[in-house]
Amino acid sequence: MAAEGYGRLEAYLRAAEELGYVAHLERALEGRPGVRDIVELYKAPLWLLGGIARAITDGITGRRVGYIVNMIMNYTNICVVGCTFCSFYRKPGAPDAYKLEAREAAGRVVDAWRRFRIRQVLFQGGVDPGIPIEYYEEAFRIIKEETRGEVAIHGLSVVELEWLARVNRMSLRELLARLIEAGLDSVPGAGAEILSDRVRKLISPIKSSADTWITTMETIMDMGIPISTTMMYGHLETLEERARHLLSLLDLQRRKKRIMSFITWNFEPGKSPLGESVPYPAGGTETLRNIAVARIVFRGEIRWIQAGWLTAGVPLGQASLEYGANDWGGTLYGEKVLPEAGVPLPTLVRGRIERLIRDAGYEPVERDNWYRPIAKAAVGA
Repeated sequence: MAAEGYGRLEAYLRAAEELGYVAHLERALEGRPGVRDIVELYKAPLWLLGGIARAITDGITGRRVGYIVNMIMNYTNICVVGCTFCSFYRKPGAPDAYKLEAREAAGRVVDAWRRFRIRQVLFQGGVDPGIPIEYYEEAFRIIKEETRGEVAIHGLSVVELEWLARVNRMSLRELLARLIEAGLDSVPGAGAEILSDRVRKLISPIKSSADTWITTMETIMDMGIPISTTMMYGHLETLEERARHLLSLLDLQRRKKRIMSFITWNFEPGKSPLGESVPYPAGGTETLRNIAVARIVFRGEIRWIQAGWLTAGVPLGQASLEYGANDWGGTLYGEKVLPEAGVPLPTLVRGRIERLIRDAGYEPVERDNWYRPIAKAAVGA
């Protein structure tokens, strides 16, 4: 850590000692936090968490903030899982259900590459048992061939992969081998929500258990595929369940070392069934608190933490950079899930993202799917 960052950290630790939080912070900073330590950190003053999280981040990536030019391909909204927090899914046969043909889905990705020079596609939809593995193989191969391999495929959540293996009567390893051969580069962390079986039974009872989510991700990483990880907070979870979620991800990273990033967002009630019992989203301070606590717990072991702009808005995304985030995320061309929940998304092109990062006092760095910086000469318009 740079001397300036170390000095600031020492000052915050002295303040933490006066406030009664220093023992919890020291255990976290030494890489051995317990559930109680994290729960107490969630209760600490926000300014204290932010100051410590930012000092840690300065020692990891300095003032640099990554971002990626990407799109989301929501290839279908048909889903049989029926999560209570989701406003996007439609049951098979619903009048407004849709499924893009593989060639059309791939064509939209290729078009975005030609128009915007995207570097990544987040390829996700619902769980439609009627879609075979050949659909994804065709789409992935077209994307790779037509974009000369320039677009990384960050695709398919744990639940999509689990169902796809089941429907196609093959092991997860067999499924992944075929998808990798077709062009799959990495797997998103969607479907984690909160890694607590109590919560999962309430908000997504058909999804697999927390342990199964972890073991599925272990298999994915064992096959050389890097992943991102997530947390959806602000619904029925407790602080203890949030703490256990973070510790599960930290343990997974220590064992497999292929987690690229962590993204946290608040539950958006929208028109979802869960919204009837949780009618209001968590506030912006809760976003900042989650990002800061995650940075303190993960330190540099999970290097990249994304800003919380997606559900909480652009100004809060800028603020989250002061609380331990060091990646903006992407342009997200084509996103359909959040608008269904009533969250309007601004169009953030490369130039605007860079201005937003600079206006917040940081240095924007365009990156690729693996969080590697892209040389300026390789960046298009």
